[in-house]
Amino acid sequence: MKEITLMDQSHQNPILIVNEHGRIITANTVFTQRFAMTAEELKEQLIEVSNFPYLIGKLQCLTILSVLCIVKVNKENEHYRLTILLKAGEISLPVLKQFLSLLQEKKKYTRATHAANYEFAHIIGESQKLLEVKELAARIAVSSSTVLITGESGTGKELFAQAIHHASPRRRGPFIAVNCAAIPPELFESEVFGYEEGAFSGAKKTGKPGKIELAQNGTLFLDEISELPKAAQGKLLRVLQEREVERLGSIGKKRVDIRIIAATNRDLFELVSAGEFRQDLYYRLFVFDLPIPPLRERKEDIIPLVDYFLDKYNQQLNKNVNHIHPHLLKWLMNHEWPGNIRELKAVVERGVTLSTGEELGDNAVVKRVATQTSHTECLSSIQPSKTLEEIVKDTERKAIVEALEETGGDKTMAAVKLNIHLASLYRKIAKYQIKT
Repeated sequence: MKEITLMDQSHQNPILIVNEHGRIITANTVFTQRFAMTAEELKEQLIEVSNFPYLIGKLQCLTILSVLCIVKVNKENEHYRLTILLKAGEISLPVLKQFLSLLQEKKKYTRATHAANYEFAHIIGESQKLLEVKELAARIAVSSSTVLITGESGTGKELFAQAIHHASPRRRGPFIAVNCAAIPPELFESEVFGYEEGAFSGAKKTGKPGKIELAQNGTLFLDEISELPKAAQGKLLRVLQEREVERLGSIGKKRVDIRIIAATNRDLFELVSAGEFRQDLYYRLFVFDLPIPPLRERKEDIIPLVDYFLDKYNQQLNKNVNHIHPHLLKWLMNHEWPGNIRELKAVVERGVTLSTGEELGDNAVVKRVATQTSHTECLSSIQPSKTLEEIVKDTERKAIVEALEETGGDKTMAAVKLNIHLASLYRKIAKYQIKT
């Protein structure tokens, strides 16, 4: 085991060396002085963080020996070096909170687009049906077999896909998500399979790797696989069978080492019977079937989910809603939830936004968000508070933000999705001050 070097001992910041389990191995002199502990007293103390490999090179807010600190994590041979940049008590609490706020904003907008951000611990619920699915998914995760996740819209299929990747041997590799319904058929092959120089008019001189190549040594998640263009189904089948990909305009093939997880809210077997989906591809995808139960079949998970979303929106909206009106609670438990968790999330967000106290109220507007009430009926019961021009601007901005999110920030693809010129998209991004 390598001790801290003389250069480290002269470092101005406190430094800890910990093992992969968070147990302190040693510390520099600055640390022992600032924390008023001897090196011997520090040994075997525990820093309660279980995922040091995923913190490397990042600024983190960690509790070190019961003190809130801003820390940078680096690899130190087989151990981890924690450099303490800020320590509570040495600066004012408002300044520390401001720094943490800026840090969270930075994380929000610089989060790796090719990383899985969710683990099984993020999947809320303790119902028997959900626990059985989580257990099956965890067992599937350890292999590299193809997985087909099925379930209604809003049940959390991508959440499960990311959790499977995160628990798999490929966790250090990229997680590349492709929404098959969001990419126009004429662009699908070039985006997913890539292209070579001169493959078509406007192709980059250097060519471009597709999503499959970007997923090398990781996971390719194909959402809404039922919408995969017929022309691309045969090429995807070859990727699954031969583990090689051929770019548009290429005369050669590239070997790929990827795991494919697909998801759909439609019955693929019915599509096969109707001739809309290749039977051989269907059986290649159907190695492991992971059906996600709808929310109406696991209603015991509703209250834990509501509590989770209450915490989330209380923080975002600076509210303190901590209990639910009995009538609303009864409605939540009796509602059929056709939109599943996505619908429930919208209800709680609307409720917290409209709340003026500590109670999530029994408000007709809150409930209407989750029902299939017509747009006209909704408008007739709500007094308009915005002008038509404001409503149009809000709608346009929301559409642009959603298009950018669905295309992973790819402005060219977002412009195609919105059916506007790329230059127009840039002007609107600037006009609405949309962060990209």
